[in-house]
Amino acid sequence: GGMSFTGAARLVARGALRVGAGLVTIASPPDALPIHAAANLAVMVREMDGAAGLAHLLEDRRFNAVVIGPGCGVGAGTRELVLVALAGGRAVVLDADALTSFADDPEELFSAIRRRPKGATVLTPHEGEAARIFSILEEKRELQGKLEFCRAASQASGAIVVLKGADTVIAA
Repeated sequence: GGMSFTGAARLVARGALRVGAGLVTIASPPDALPIHAAANLAVMVREMDGAAGLAHLLEDRRFNAVVIGPGCGVGAGTRELVLVALAGGRAVVLDADALTSFADDPEELFSAIRRRPKGATVLTPHEGEAARIFSILEEKRELQGKLEFCRAASQASGAIVVLKGADTVIAA
């Protein structure tokens, strides 16, 4: 995300470091680059501008996992970033704005995920995001509960789904 939304990327980077990722890099739009560079001593920062910039950055095979979503903004630009990430051979985690950007056409997202190896994509929606991208499954949630909804969401999308909340549920 831009200069006003740098906190989410920093939180993701910090989390990656805490779980033992070796090379953690924030791909930053040009306007936010100075903020990320000043605030992240253990994290590398690389300039990236749009989907073409992400594709160029991902030519470096050392980057084997990508997180897109927090603070990215909802819209076509974020959809393009997601599709570029999904087209590569890396693990991809999609959260927040990356999910909401496909609310009007979740099948576009799901078909891109289904073309990937099983288990290579993780979706991490909270209840509101899940309702937006899995609206066709809402009846299942009402009839069978959160666990069955999460299982159906995983099956429909082809991804591992982490349905966040006070009672987080994970389905693959």
